[in-house]
Amino acid sequence: MIIDGLEINDWSRPIIEEVLSGGVNVVHATVGVWEDLAGAMTRIGSIRHLVRTNSDIVRIVRTVDDMTQAKADGVLGMLLGFQNSSMLGDDPEMAGIFADVGIRVVQLTYNIANHLGSSCWEPNDGGLTRAGHSMVRALNDAGVLIDISHVGNRTGRDAIDASAKPIAVTHGNPLWFCDSNRNKPDDVLDALAARGGIVGCTMYPLFMGGAEVTREQYCAMFARLAEQVGVEHVAIGTDAVLGWQPDALGWMRSGRWNRPADPKEIPDFPPWPTWFTGPVDFPSMSEGLDQIGFSAEERDLILGGNWLRLFSDVFV
Repeated sequence: MIIDGLEINDWSRPIIEEVLSGGVNVVHATVGVWEDLAGAMTRIGSIRHLVRTNSDIVRIVRTVDDMTQAKADGVLGMLLGFQNSSMLGDDPEMAGIFADVGIRVVQLTYNIANHLGSSCWEPNDGGLTRAGHSMVRALNDAGVLIDISHVGNRTGRDAIDASAKPIAVTHGNPLWFCDSNRNKPDDVLDALAARGGIVGCTMYPLFMGGAEVTREQYCAMFARLAEQVGVEHVAIGTDAVLGWQPDALGWMRSGRWNRPADPKEIPDFPPWPTWFTGPVDFPSMSEGLDQIGFSAEERDLILGGNWLRLFSDVFV
């Protein structure tokens, strides 16, 4: 079972086929970032329509049993998630309502602070708010996995401690590997693993040191991280961005609150390393893990087995 802990693709049949071609069985697919309630429901409706009209190659999955069946049937299992909580508003009841329509993962904040807590880019992190504590309890009760990938370190630590269930960094790397606000320091990594959580290491170039990083260097990071937190707490979340137009990155990063004044300031997607251009190259990643010294069992845990364990612990 190969599971990608996060992709934020502009989904279409060709993109689904491309992901499948890399041997991926299940993908956590972002279907909401900056949307409000109505916008999020529209996005969910669109992805449901896409899945229904391409049911021969993809289906929405909600449970580990669904994932196992999707793999057996040779279709891509799509696990739906949000990279923000703006669409939940200030009502914890929305956690269960969105779970009912298939949302299984919610990131507490995206790239700006919200009423639950701070993002990793804020100059000051006030920690998990009272509303944030309430929402964490509601997400636990609804069987929704809490994600702290873009969340500030103090808010993330608070969420780890507050959650009754393990949580995840679905797409991020250790700070010691690449110095970026989006990556996690040791105290967050250690606390996450101690509570049963998982770090889904990302290949997004800006958070791994650029396209020049070699496969050997990247897989050596996996080996060191596995020594630090235990191999059972290490997985993959590529943060793949397939299918988007070149100007989409500006919206992804900043939504409506920080639109560039000059179209020339819209950022371009960074180049990916030649050994991993996207999910199609999961076989390359598998080979790299073998060559760095992981056993076959450990490699398979990193490629998907650890996600399955976490999903079994969290989903209801």
